[in-house]
Order: sequence, then C-alpha cells, then structure tokens
Amino acid sequence: MVLLIAGIIGCITYYIYSVKNLIPDTINLNQNSVEKINFNLPFIGTIEQRAITDSTTDVSKNGKVTRDDSAESYVGTVTQAYGRNVSAINVNLLDTININTGRSGSYSFEFKLFGLISMKKVLVNVCEETLVIPCGIPVGIYIETDGVMVVDIGDITLEDGTTKSPASDIIWPGDYIVKVGSEKVRTKEELVIAISESQQRSAGYVTIGLYRDGRYQEVRILPVKAQDGSYKIGTWVRDDCQGLGTLTYIDSEGKFGALGHGISDVDTGKIVDTCGGRLYCARIWSIVKGKSGAPGEVVGSINYDPSYFLGIIEDNTDIGIYGTCDENIYQYIESYALPVGYKQEIDLGSAYIRSFIDGSIRDYEINITSIDASNGNHNKGISFTVTDRELLESTGGIIQGMSGSPIIQNGKIIGAVTHVLVNDPTRGYGIFIENMLEQN
Repeated sequence: MVLLIAGIIGCITYYIYSVKNLIPDTINLNQNSVEKINFNLPFIGTIEQRAITDSTTDVSKNGKVTRDDSAESYVGTVTQAYGRNVSAINVNLLDTININTGRSGSYSFEFKLFGLISMKKVLVNVCEETLVIPCGIPVGIYIETDGVMVVDIGDITLEDGTTKSPASDIIWPGDYIVKVGSEKVRTKEELVIAISESQQRSAGYVTIGLYRDGRYQEVRILPVKAQDGSYKIGTWVRDDCQGLGTLTYIDSEGKFGALGHGISDVDTGKIVDTCGGRLYCARIWSIVKGKSGAPGEVVGSINYDPSYFLGIIEDNTDIGIYGTCDENIYQYIESYALPVGYKQEIDLGSAYIRSFIDGSIRDYEINITSIDASNGNHNKGISFTVTDRELLESTGGIIQGMSGSPIIQNGKIIGAVTHVLVNDPTRGYGIFIENMLEQN
C-alpha cells in the first residue's frame, strides 16, 4: 500500500514537473483584442486570474467569452483576495484558450491541477501593439572585450632553456584580466607593459585583478623572465573579436537587435563580455554551400571606413547583440515596420526568412514544423525546414552568417534564425522575436 501511494505521488510529481516546463513563464498579448492560445497539453484543471495592474482581461475555453469592461465582471467565479480581483475557470489545455483583452496591464495566471495543486504561475502582459523594422542585411560586428580575455595558458621558455607556466592553476581560460597591481588594463599591449613595469619597480609577485564567471577576484602570480628578456605570466589573451551576422530588427527608438544568439569566443566557447563595440556594413564575397556534416558559411569582409559605420554595440547576450543605430543605417534598410507576432500567434506551416544572399534583401519560404514555448530552449523555440528552391540551390539551406535573419509570418515578424542542424542544413531553429525584444 505504501509503495502504491509512493508510486502515485511520484507520477503526479513527474506530471506536474513535465507540464510546468511546457507552460511559458510569460505570455504577451495585444490590448483590446481576442487572443487564442493553444497549449496542446494533457491538463484538465483551473486557471486562477489575479490582477496585478489596472486592466481588464477575460478568460474562457472553447471561445465562450462574455466581454465586460467592468473591473468586477469576469467569466467564472469572482472573489476578492488581498484587494485584487481574482477569477477562476476550469479548463482543458488540449482545447483552445481564448483571452479577451482590455486595456494595457499585467495579470498573474495560476494553473492548478484539480483546482488544488499549484502547477505554474504565468505573468500575462497586455500591451500596446509593437512595431519593428525587419532588416535581414549582413553586418560586420566588432566587439571590444571588457578587459583582456584569457583564451589559454602556456609555458614560458626561460633564459636557461627550462620552461615554466606561472599562470597554471591560478588563471583560467575565460577569465577577464582588468588590473595589474593598481593599473587598469584594457588591451593586450597594456597588459604586457603593466607586467613589465611591475617587475622593474619591484621584482616579485604581482596582484592580478580579474573577473571569473562575472565575479571580481584578485590572484597573485610570480612573472618569469623569458628568453627575450621580457617578463611574462604565461597567458594567451584577446582584447577584441570580429564576425559577420545578420541584422534582425530596428525598433521605433532606433535600437537594434541582431543574431538571436550571443557572440562566443572561438577558443573558450563562452559568451564574450564586452565594454562596447561597433556595427559596420559587410560585403559578401561568396557562399560556401552547406551539406550534411559540414555547415556552409557566408564569406565576406567588414568595411571599417567611417562612412560604413552603422551603430554602437552596447550588449552581447545569449539572445543576441544590441545597440543604438547610426542614421547611416537607414539607407541600407529597404523594408517597413511590421507588427510583432507573439509565440501564441505562430502557426505551423508556411513562413519566410528575410536575408541578403544574392545581392539583395529577399524573403525565402520555410515551413515551420514545431513550436516550443517552454522555458528551456529560448534560442530554439521555432523549428523549421527550408523549402525555397532558390535558397536551397545557392546555400543548401541555413548557413553561418544567416543568424539573425528575421522570420515573418502572416504579415508579422515572429522570430529570427539562430541555428542550423549540422547533419541537415535544410533544417534550422529560430528564437521568438518577443524574447529578443525583452532585452531592449
């Protein structure tokens, strides 16, 4: 009997955990509209709606909505709790949930199993319609690291021919060196000079200030004199990085988002911490076609001439790079603003990616095969297959450099391309545009 009860409890716990991860943390809705949400989950229970800000939102199942702008009138049973309006309605998440929104505001929805067991709390934001310009142009990305990034630890050959590795087990790849003694360092050259000067003043241990996993700490290292007479600590470092990508959008305030994923260091695989950077025009020279096991790529160059400057990079995050546009950027943008389509509006089937492959900005057809609104894979919420014949002939599908290409469906921008399947370049992933916009 005890085993049976334990088994039942275990099954319920696993069920709650599984369903909880498939329900998004946040749902964004346009004000004054009827929104349909399909969770397609094996869940029968209760949704409790609790007002956070002054707004009106009604919830029902199967399209049976009673609309009323009164703050006290809801579909379902209405009670008062902590001075906030609360309503509850029984739902089957295999059916369509209709939400009739009112004015802008925020709500907390709580999903309960059997009306008793709390499974998930969801923040629902009712907001004004958002418009952004979907871009799709290739851009050159130049990022300055926040300090000097350590990419590897090495041995130093001393004057007597022996070797030592002063930084071994003290400094790690991925660390960012920002100080030597009391001197701040921002470039490789400044690091070399600071270490040399510290030994000229007083030979011995030197204090290195660095960031590791976002936390500042100080370590002590004894520099050694190399065969060329210079003092070294045995680190390979980098103070900037460059690459090509695709500009995703520009918003109404002149802010841009690109890539849909962060820029990682090629050696450490970690997101590069940046103190800023710049966006430039990129010139595409050729296309390396993708094939199974060998992703293709865009071959191009960055034009660093001031006349091709496009904007300031302010953030490098795991969902894209962000910054402020220069006025110069608008001469390269041919499209107009489109409304943002939230994840619950996305349909399986035909959509388009906007990209710059054949010398002009074009829309190429894809087929959306699945949508994952869970919280685990925010860079891979959209799965799709390339169906456009011209794109398949020229690139083989999705290739490196197309990251950030906006995804458009039903006249709305819904996401951006982020990844390609290595063994099948015709298949790729995208991030929801609402996830990218959360950074702005």
